[in-house]
Amino acid sequence: MEHTFSITAALLGATALAVIGLFAVTGFFENKERVLAAENPASEESAPQQQKMSLGVFEGKLALFIGESPYPNIVYDFLTRTLPEEDQNRLGEGIEVSSEEELQSLLEDFMS
Repeated sequence: MEHTFSITAALLGATALAVIGLFAVTGFFENKERVLAAENPASEESAPQQQKMSLGVFEGKLALFIGESPYPNIVYDFLTRTLPEEDQNRLGEGIEVSSEEELQSLLEDFMS
């Protein structure tokens, strides 16, 4: 009887560790989006001029680039390899975004 309990407890523990490990590997515990770095934020004197925004790819994930920086301001927890090839090519070249509404619409289209 004691051996059955010990084996059951060990199996439950191993299963729990496997599930937690799987969630960790798939990014389940990550935020939906991560703010990486905002290089050279707009100063007050350049505030009237809106900086260029574009959607692209960073380390295989959907990313928002602001200005001319090669590093994104936001990386979304969405792998672009799941998209059709045409969309992957467009993102590889960068899709210019002119407003917050257009950004939200594109994000919904790509992530749905």
